[in-house]
Amino acid sequence: MTTENNRTVILIDNKVYDVTKFAKFHPGGNKIIEEFNNCDTTDYFYALHSNAARKMLKNMQCTEVAPEDRITPSDYIQMSEKLEKAGLFKADYVVEAVQILHTLAFCFLATYYSHTYPLIAVFCLGIGTLLGGWIGHQCDHQRNNVMRDVNLVYATVIDGFSPQWWSWKHNRHHLSTNEMDYDGDIQLAPFIYLWNPKKAEDSWNRGIQHVYFSALYSILHLKWQLDSLLWAVERRNYKELIGLAVHWVWYMMMPWKVWLLGVLVSGTITGWVVTASHQSEHKIETKKDFFTGVTAKSKYQIHDYVAHQVVTTRNIDLSSWLLNYMCGGMQYQIEHHIFPRIPLYKLGEVKPIVQQYCAERGLEYREESLWEITKRNYKTVEGIAKAKI
Repeated sequence: MTTENNRTVILIDNKVYDVTKFAKFHPGGNKIIEEFNNCDTTDYFYALHSNAARKMLKNMQCTEVAPEDRITPSDYIQMSEKLEKAGLFKADYVVEAVQILHTLAFCFLATYYSHTYPLIAVFCLGIGTLLGGWIGHQCDHQRNNVMRDVNLVYATVIDGFSPQWWSWKHNRHHLSTNEMDYDGDIQLAPFIYLWNPKKAEDSWNRGIQHVYFSALYSILHLKWQLDSLLWAVERRNYKELIGLAVHWVWYMMMPWKVWLLGVLVSGTITGWVVTASHQSEHKIETKKDFFTGVTAKSKYQIHDYVAHQVVTTRNIDLSSWLLNYMCGGMQYQIEHHIFPRIPLYKLGEVKPIVQQYCAERGLEYREESLWEITKRNYKTVEGIAKAKI
């Protein structure tokens, strides 16, 4: 989307940036920037961008917004600054090292026992790659150059994922959470429909999708590995390709049934954690659904970033230490989506702050047990399956 004179303009900190040319070189792609044309994108920018990106912004040409179009800084920015001053955005390298080393131990045991005790090997590989996925996800979000360099090796070798591909895919999800036309994580048709399709887009299998949909989660890890490989090959990213090659050589050291079952276990658990907390939540067509209306006189569209994340995500309330361990911090979906750069292992500290924020602003903070959220997700998929078009 562009303006009448084919320019793309965004507002950050009450400064107007013409990003028409820059959009072509934006690491996340030009479409994301163009979606924010003529919008105040302050909260979305600070939520996901690194300090390096912020410094780059300061060097870009801009103009001060007209007085009548000024926008009052949101409470989100103030809350974010407080948490940053408290050190919650900083990586704890001891914790990071322990997390990485103990997943490597699982992977070593999987390899060691793969020929003698295959069931033990499957278990170890499944848990190792499951937790490895959470760690790689966390390393990418932190916008910490040290952890991102570590992740270039860790994510490619342990999980077979391309960090560059993941960053492109996943940041899109965070900026466009549950937007039907933009969030790839919910665009699963014709295999799984999450809203009633148009008749021309319908498929015979929709009527039975509630029977098989959970089985599709099992191949999630494999699909991401294939997407990663294709991405790295297409872009000739040789650093990633070396890591991915090592990953598959490692897999070939084990019987194929061991590594395949291990990956299916990892994919199944990953699928239930990351899909059930989104698929049954509110779907939106555009971020304009969350126009705040606070400064209606401004010609720049305002988005309520926190409201967008709160209504499209749901936390998983886990009483078991084992389930908490397996989820790796991803049970705090609301906190993670509001503050994606905070390490997953610190989100428990953020939870009461977010709960208070939501209570003060009349936002419903939604959290359910794993069983309840699983039932909700099943009913959603079943309801779409039985809907008449």
